Amino acid sequence: MDRKDKERAGRGGIDKAACHPFLAAMAVQSANWPDIPTGTGRLEAGWITAAALFASDDAIEEYLRYEGSFHADMDRKTCAAAMMADYGYIFSTAVVPLFAGFGLIPDLSPRQFALRFYVTPLEHDGQVHEARRAHVRFLSPAFSTDRGNDTNTPCETAILDSGALCDLFRRSIEDHFRPLVGQLHARTGLARSALWRLVADAVAGTFLDAGRRFGRIEAAKATAMTVLKQPGSPLDNRQLHYFDLTLADEGHGAISHTFRARGGCCRHYTVDDGAVCPTCVLNTPERRDAELRQAMRHHVRKTMGMSS
Repeated sequence: MDRKDKERAGRGGIDKAACHPFLAAMAVQSANWPDIPTGTGRLEAGWITAAALFASDDAIEEYLRYEGSFHADMDRKTCAAAMMADYGYIFSTAVVPLFAGFGLIPDLSPRQFALRFYVTPLEHDGQVHEARRAHVRFLSPAFSTDRGNDTNTPCETAILDSGALCDLFRRSIEDHFRPLVGQLHARTGLARSALWRLVADAVAGTFLDAGRRFGRIEAAKATAMTVLKQPGSPLDNRQLHYFDLTLADEGHGAISHTFRARGGCCRHYTVDDGAVCPTCVLNTPERRDAELRQAMRHHVRKTMGMSS
């Protein structure tokens, strides 16, 4: 092994010069989504690959027990839905910004996707509760992109056109989640289709968030639908879509906001004091829009002083 090979091995196999677009994209992702920071390197103590997590009976059962710890009456199907929603958030937050903002897809195979879980306080609707989050580490330096002009050195880079890149992203998501869908279906009886809908919801939600943060919301929405609406894909369902609502206010004019209509359900309505979420697939469009408009009014009055 020559000097350059030794230096590269000492960095966990990542050549920082060659992988500059990859590292730069991860730096932006980590700054904007600090609860799920991404990085590269080796598998170290305290980290687990997604492949090992999905294959471990103990790890899956511990995750399900964690989800069930918040409500005494949560059934196994609801625990599975909560686990998929939480893991889907972690995965999508780590990878969608890289794709939506930089046209970049790392190796997302479960054996190359490592996590270090932690628990953090999370405020939602005025209440603070625990949330399971994770640091994510890509163990391979390989990535694919449709921005060939941005990469001057290979660093195991595959240059694809935009259509092929969207197709690769969809297949990478499917391949990553297929073992977990199988595990949760077998253990809890929650339908595979219900689990896949939760995966698609998580990905679509993060595309919308990334589009807002990067100032390219329409492009992000269009790309999300290209990825998620391929006939025959388990991610495809007709209920998942984006929609806009507008409020009229004399002081600020028309105020619009884009929402994601979910194709899946987290089953929160099944627990004590639970309810159907506004954008849940089980909600009616009329009730959904009324609830969301009320939330918009509350937010605008609080932040902008909207007139009554």
